[in-house]
Amino acid sequence: MRTVLACCMSLGLLMLVGCAPQTFVRGQAPGWKTIELNDDLEHNYEKAWQKTVDTVARQYDIEMLDKDSGYLRTCWEYGISGGTYNRYRGRITVKYLSVQEPEKVEVKTEAQWLKDVGSGYWQRGWDRNFQRDVYTELSGRLGRTVAPQ
Repeated sequence: MRTVLACCMSLGLLMLVGCAPQTFVRGQAPGWKTIELNDDLEHNYEKAWQKTVDTVARQYDIEMLDKDSGYLRTCWEYGISGGTYNRYRGRITVKYLSVQEPEKVEVKTEAQWLKDVGSGYWQRGWDRNFQRDVYTELSGRLGRTVAPQ
């Protein structure tokens, strides 16, 4: 009886504490993904930058924005990919390699899991679904589309 009770209590504690979503890739540095700008935005930094800011700002709060260098970073968004709201977060970084004649834009997503609430230790990594969703949204608004064969 004690064993069953102990197992139930352990399972309950595990459910209360929770785990990082299965889409979380622990400990690996997130990679940059490249979006080749569509014909309407290529070589037109003003228009490309504005469309980038508008697209990101629709869903995320922007923490850092530097138009002169082509750098944008969002605040941490809590509860990404269905993760526990106060223990799982993600953010986006966007970087234009050229602000003179842009042909592409680089995008990176990061995710963190609050592994130890007591110490406040956030485990770093990235999230497959978050990265896919962000990349799909930005490439759909900024990038080239390939005509069907």
